[in-house]
Amino acid sequence: MTKNTYKLIAELKLLIGYLGEKSQFNWWDSNFLGASSNAFLAPTFPRTILLAQYHGVSEAALISHDESVGIGHNYHLFRLPVSIERYVASTVQEMSSANTLGQVLGSKEQALSRLAELSNKAIAEDGPINIGAFDESEFEQLVKISAGYYLSAFEQGKRSFPFMRGEHD
Repeated sequence: MTKNTYKLIAELKLLIGYLGEKSQFNWWDSNFLGASSNAFLAPTFPRTILLAQYHGVSEAALISHDESVGIGHNYHLFRLPVSIERYVASTVQEMSSANTLGQVLGSKEQALSRLAELSNKAIAEDGPINIGAFDESEFEQLVKISAGYYLSAFEQGKRSFPFMRGEHD
């Protein structure tokens, strides 16, 4: 995978994480990326606030996804192979230094607009949606398809949880 793919995944996890929080579409009961979170995270994580927010919102989203998709041989945006998760987390830390997402994560409208730029068209339905088999060579395309389902779900007032089938033993 390329560095751009990791950046795409990081940005999508932050955007979808933000949009799914209780202050936006209320898919999960967290507010790690809300305006007030900096006040309570800054004393503990002064140089890694975005990374702390990323881990917090990712965990909240992971729980909701796992409840819908299940845990096992499937992957979704918030449960990827460990090697990918490590690179994505370090990419988030780099993004934090560049402060590239501050404005986009400041409003629901801007976050939806950015999500639309990064996604492929899809029509969401409520619940888990199988978007195909996990394939590292096609992974960026699968992630963009996944993003399209999230965007459609947010726009339609639905809750979609796109996932990829993993390799079964």
